[in-house]
Amino acid sequence: MVLRKGNSTQIRLGSWNGLHFTGLPQLKPDPDNTLVFVLNEKEVYHKYVIRNSSLLVRLVLDPFGIVERFTWRYRTSSWAQINAVVLDGCDNYALCGSNAGCNISNTLQCKCLTGFVPKSLGEWIQLDWSGGCVRRTPLHCQTGDGFLKYEAVKLPDTSYVWFNKSISLIECKKLCSNNCSCIAYASLDVQEGGSGCLLWFRDLIDIRELAEGGQDIFIRLAVSELDNIEAKRHPSKKKQVIIIVTCIISAIFGVLVFGWIVYMWKKKLRSQECTLIASYKWDDNKEGSREDDMELPIYDLNTVADATDNFSDKNKLGEGGFGPVYKVT
Repeated sequence: MVLRKGNSTQIRLGSWNGLHFTGLPQLKPDPDNTLVFVLNEKEVYHKYVIRNSSLLVRLVLDPFGIVERFTWRYRTSSWAQINAVVLDGCDNYALCGSNAGCNISNTLQCKCLTGFVPKSLGEWIQLDWSGGCVRRTPLHCQTGDGFLKYEAVKLPDTSYVWFNKSISLIECKKLCSNNCSCIAYASLDVQEGGSGCLLWFRDLIDIRELAEGGQDIFIRLAVSELDNIEAKRHPSKKKQVIIIVTCIISAIFGVLVFGWIVYMWKKKLRSQECTLIASYKWDDNKEGSREDDMELPIYDLNTVADATDNFSDKNKLGEGGFGPVYKVT
């Protein structure tokens, strides 16, 4: 579904995938109506078939970008809203240019697809995304390319795609792989039991990332790009071993440092204890010395007799209650 102003496309609601428009997954089917999609080599269109001929239904896009579906209520003679979808900035056609996706939840809405870089980095920095993105690594079809799966997106503009309504997705991939001009493929009909194939041969324009209900697309990339993506998603065993060994060495070093700190702490405690004990012993020795100094010396009888000239009266100083007192010479 495309909304135009003159010859200029303003809004593209996405291609029909058997369940809904890929850009409007929230616009659920109405049980009172059947949406019929016609796709063949001559024409592409869709129409609503009213199951109950007495019902009147209308689809409205108001000036504020709201897509509304109404049904006529005969009892109240008024239109009743069945559902409504509010459009936003990412619904503007080709807002991000080619090979880029829009996500309304991001601060910078536009981002190059994986494997692509801004065509003009200066314009991109100035938030002018209209120039889009180009491949970082050229394709090498003869030596082999691969495909990267993008999930939950509004499929890019299908104005110039090749389609087949009967082949499977596996056959679709094979067709795209064998054609060096094919840059992406996707399913035509994703409903249960559906089939079909879409192939893109030009730049991918008007892609949007959706929170839910989007569709998968497979975009061609050089093998080297795919290898880099795979390496980031799943580090090699060698890198894993290096990381594990580094973690083990770091853990062992941490344990050794912790053990050394504990050892030095205990050693310091023991040193402080020894100093304290030595201090106590020194104080005890000083106390003992003071006690020894206060005790009177004791002499034997022979020493006293010699010193007093055998207790001579001439050395006698006097006599008291404790006996005679002699002068020592």
